[in-house]
Amino acid sequence: MRIIISILIIGLSLQVPAADQSGNYAIWGKGQKSCFRYLKERAGGMDQAYREYVMGYLTAYNAVAPETYSISRDMNLDQIMTWLDDYCDANQVTGLEQSLLQFINNHYEQRYRMPPGRMGR
Repeated sequence: MRIIISILIIGLSLQVPAADQSGNYAIWGKGQKSCFRYLKERAGGMDQAYREYVMGYLTAYNAVAPETYSISRDMNLDQIMTWLDDYCDANQVTGLEQSLLQFINNHYEQRYRMPPGRMGR
């Protein structure tokens, strides 16, 4: 009986959203920066940390989102960064993390649900 209860507790805990009761969560690294700051640093050639943040963010999303192999589908990193440039240019007070959430929302329906040409893992 204890094993069943333990399994239920673990199973239910895995389905709890990763945020507090108000939907807030800590944002680390470059995700804390505004689009204005992102554009300024990127224009100055200081974008490597942003590129790494974007790759990590989207990789983490791909790892935890149901039925998602690649949220960016066929886009390469330069194309994703150009999308962010355009979005941030129009929304300079928005945080970079919120901009990435918008990228995900805009590309969700077109995402790869499994590796192209394969049946999944």
